[in-house]
Amino acid sequence: MNRLYSLVCLVILAVFMVNCKKDDNGGGLPYVPPREAKEVYTENLKDIEFYLDNNYMIEDGDNISFDSITSGKYKQQAVLRKDPRLKSIDMSNDDYILMAFSDPQNPYGPTKYKYLKSADTIKYKIYYLLLNEGKGENVTSIDSLYMKRSTTSLKNTTFNNLGNPLHGAYYSFPITIPEYTNIVKAPLRTNTGDRQLITKFLKTATGVGETNQGLPTYDKGSAGRIIAFIPSGLGKFNYADGGLEAYKVYITDITLISKKERDHDRDGIPSKFEVKQVVEKGTKVTDAELKAMNLNIHDYFSYDTDGDGIPNFLDMDDDGDGISTKDELSYKIDGEIKYYQYYDAKLKTCSGIPRYLDIKCFPDRKDGEWVWPTASK
Repeated sequence: MNRLYSLVCLVILAVFMVNCKKDDNGGGLPYVPPREAKEVYTENLKDIEFYLDNNYMIEDGDNISFDSITSGKYKQQAVLRKDPRLKSIDMSNDDYILMAFSDPQNPYGPTKYKYLKSADTIKYKIYYLLLNEGKGENVTSIDSLYMKRSTTSLKNTTFNNLGNPLHGAYYSFPITIPEYTNIVKAPLRTNTGDRQLITKFLKTATGVGETNQGLPTYDKGSAGRIIAFIPSGLGKFNYADGGLEAYKVYITDITLISKKERDHDRDGIPSKFEVKQVVEKGTKVTDAELKAMNLNIHDYFSYDTDGDGIPNFLDMDDDGDGISTKDELSYKIDGEIKYYQYYDAKLKTCSGIPRYLDIKCFPDRKDGEWVWPTASK
């Protein structure tokens, strides 16, 4: 995992080192003390460009592998550098890490959680080959993605191919607190470099289904596929990963099959709508309007109504008033509990702010159900 995080994180680590946990997918990986990020990136870029000049890609139908021009199998194939599909893009680190710690004023109190943004400001050059854009839907950085993913080192050996690269698995970002604490099972996670490439360049497949054995099926040639060379600063950085050493580049090969939109905090509001630009409209937002907003992961993480370090799309109590967002969306009719949509005007029971975002808006309990004040009172 990339450990280049803000000064806030350093303070937390200094004060709460004993209580901090490793973040998702980090357990058991060999840890190496961090080096200077720019120095590492300079080495990585040099290694990538040397690799592009001295290796070629072997395409056998959907099977792709790599080999060196020093190999006995080399027959004057064009090296990767001369592949007309090879392009590059500059990319920043957009990662966030979930940290758990104890309050120094109340060390026996409940564990606190915060999501901390990477402090890495380097602009990384990513070389990639877009093999297929895909014919299905665009995806966002907070969707769960079903994809086939394999990883290869610059020594042309595959490593740590979690999630069955032949059939695929769900990957998701970010980890939620219940997933972090093992209350529910966490899906696999992509690194920041892979995730940004997927959301920028790939679409899902069409005709997605599954066999009787639960394996995915889709229209041939319809899934988005990309191969890219990921510097360690957008990968694991100072953590080894299976056959990959710390600070080393890896080659990622991703085939995007389908997506699943999430409600990360299970509050009844789809995560894609829990962002300031949507809520401020005060009306229902269509998927087309959402796409036109051109949101990024920072838009979602910066929207934290109660300022507790947990953004709204991951926070079960958005305004921090002790009443869950899901309860604040609820109402009862004919003895049955129902829920308003996030944009419903009836949620403005105390002011012009929806009650699930208004810390001053409290309900009373009567016969086991919420009784809300009205704006006229």
